[in-house]
Amino acid sequence: MGWIPVPRSGTLHALIGGGAVNGISVVRLRPSDWAAYRQIRLAALADAPSAFGSTVADEEGMTPADLQTRLIRRSTFAASASDGLVGTAAGTPGDVAGHADLVGMWVHPDWRRQGIGGLLVRAVIDWATASPFRAIDLWVTVGNDAAEALYARLGFVRTGATQPVREDDPTLLELEMTRPL
Repeated sequence: MGWIPVPRSGTLHALIGGGAVNGISVVRLRPSDWAAYRQIRLAALADAPSAFGSTVADEEGMTPADLQTRLIRRSTFAASASDGLVGTAAGTPGDVAGHADLVGMWVHPDWRRQGIGGLLVRAVIDWATASPFRAIDLWVTVGNDAAEALYARLGFVRTGATQPVREDDPTLLELEMTRPL
């Protein structure tokens, strides 16, 4: 199966409770995990470019300090297998007062449909629930039916709002979903 190797010198922090799925643990990434985060983020962008507002080129231009700052500003979780990272999702304060945003959700294709996406989304929901948020919002690319179904199973509903995924392609749309906490 595919995975993103964790550098031996890297340090993954804060094992999240709630059990493991197929030997997967969910960990919270810290600024010192920037190299492992870069690897999984680039893999996500290469695998599913239409699912993200950023591009491989954008992210390749980020310095270690940029990535460390991102990991400080976001609560970023990763699904960790014995040999490396196989998925990621993050929570960040949202644009709407009292709302958090779920961003950067991705699972390696070899590890999909095994419950890992649910573990990652639940980690972000748990983070938001423990914070002063009353709801969590996300955007999912129109036509990504598997992701939308996952979010719906976890209590998210469509708001009716849509927007372009990226400014350079106004025909590629994403729809908003929300979930009360």
